[in-house]
This record gives sequence, structure tokens and C-alpha cells, in this order.
Amino acid sequence: MDTLFEISNLRCSYDKENHGRIVLDIRHLVIPKGRKVFIVGESGIGKSTILEVLGLMNNTIVPDPATRFLFFGDGHPVDILELWRRNDDRELSGFRRKHFNFIFQSTNLMRNFTAYENISITRMLQGYDKESSFEKAEKILGDLGLGHIGRDRMAQELSGGQQQRLAFARAVIPDFTVLFGDEPTGNLDSDNAVRAMKLLSDKLSGLEGSSAIIVSHDMHLATAFADTVIKIRKEMCAGGGEGEDASFYGLIDQDCVYNVSPDRGNWSNGRQSYTASDFETFLKRRSDER
Repeated sequence: MDTLFEISNLRCSYDKENHGRIVLDIRHLVIPKGRKVFIVGESGIGKSTILEVLGLMNNTIVPDPATRFLFFGDGHPVDILELWRRNDDRELSGFRRKHFNFIFQSTNLMRNFTAYENISITRMLQGYDKESSFEKAEKILGDLGLGHIGRDRMAQELSGGQQQRLAFARAVIPDFTVLFGDEPTGNLDSDNAVRAMKLLSDKLSGLEGSSAIIVSHDMHLATAFADTVIKIRKEMCAGGGEGEDASFYGLIDQDCVYNVSPDRGNWSNGRQSYTASDFETFLKRRSDER
């Protein structure tokens, strides 16, 4: 299977200039193309940090000559560290626009635009015409249970849950190499969360080599839809105190990466294997219960 990201010896800090505390340590991670990848773990363990790192949203990478960070979107390796070193905002924005799309728990919808305009604008920016984009939006809205919404309906007139589904539709309508999601179904009920994930699965099936990387607290959704689950481990910082004063960081290595079998009956990281039901229980287990 082709590689999407290849990372080793990468550490993140939000105060790297002053040698601040490490919040995430990626010792080794290979993410293949064409997969739905869910990232799970306890609160404060670095889930949003890894999304920022992979999506080039925030450069928290601690400089280290041993770090390797490659992206294979077009098949040829791109050195992400070199992109950051050049510090060209226009180049970084163009790279993100070409390869990535994002969806967050906050909808960030444009209040003065209609629902259709909000959804279609990302596709129109890729060069598609308005009418074909609206037709695509109509199909997606139907898949999300919002087929009753007319083309003139303003986004601000919709309920919170409807707006969340609208934001999800906007994220999946354009072409992309990677879709990054930070709790994209967090404000949806279980039925609509499943609808959204089915829509994403259909989208990936129609975009050869495209992938989705989703941060989620919903372990049932992860085991039901993910091809790969990355469970970030919690590790205590050296000299990080004790009890409530202890400080921790997130750690990712290949033992944290679990892949599902073709029949979705088992999950394995190459050393440990779980049935589907046992795997969901394992994901819900806190690191300090090991």
C-alpha cells in the first residue's frame, strides 16, 4: 500500500523557542494512502497537535537533525520540514489549498451566504461552475437528511445540528488529497454522525488515493468506520512531578497504530490483536489502567 505520511523522531512543543515542555513525541509513524484514519486518546494528550502538524496549520516542531517528515501526496516525497524552513506563507497556503481540506467542530459558516453557497464555494474555488456545484451540493444534502433545504435558504436560519451537517458537506464536496477533521461529528446525534461518516466513505471511494484523518472521542464510530486507528499513549514527563502535579505528553510509535482486517472482525498493531468488540473496549481504557 502506498504511503501518505512518513514521520520519525518528531517532537512538538508550543514553546519550542524556550525549550518548553514536549506535548507530543512521534517516534515512528507511517500513514498509508486511501484510508480513513481515526486518532483517539485521552484529553490533552496531543490529538489536536498531531492534526495541526500533519495539516501544516501550526509549526510546533522542535528542530532536530534526526527528524524525518515526508508527505507523498503526488507519489513523490515532499519534505515538510523544508517547507517550514522556507517560511513562505504563500507557498504554505498554496500547498494546503492543493492537497488538504479541513472540518472542525466549530462550523465557521458564512452567515450572509445561503446553505448552498456555503457548501459549494470550496468546489467552485477549484474551478467548477456554480450550477454543477449546486447539483453536487443537492445530492450531498440529501445524503445528510437535509434534502428539504431550498437553494435560497440562508445558513443562519438552520439549527445548530443542521449547520454542523452543512459544514461537513462543505468539507467533502471538493476534491482533496487529505481531509482533516477535529471532532467533525461531535455536535451530531448518533444517527446523523453515521450518515456523515457514510458520506465520507462514499467520497473516498470516488477519489482514488484520497484519505481522511479524523480526531474523535467517539470510539464506536472509530471502530465502525476507520481502516486505521492511532491510539496516542500517555507518558509521564521526566521529572514531571507526582499525583495531580504530574505532567504528561503523548507518544506515537508503530505499536499505537491498529489496522482492521478485511472482514472488519479483528484489529491488530502487529503484536496485539483484538476482536471488534474488544477493540472498542480497549480504546475506551485509560492509559493509567494498563
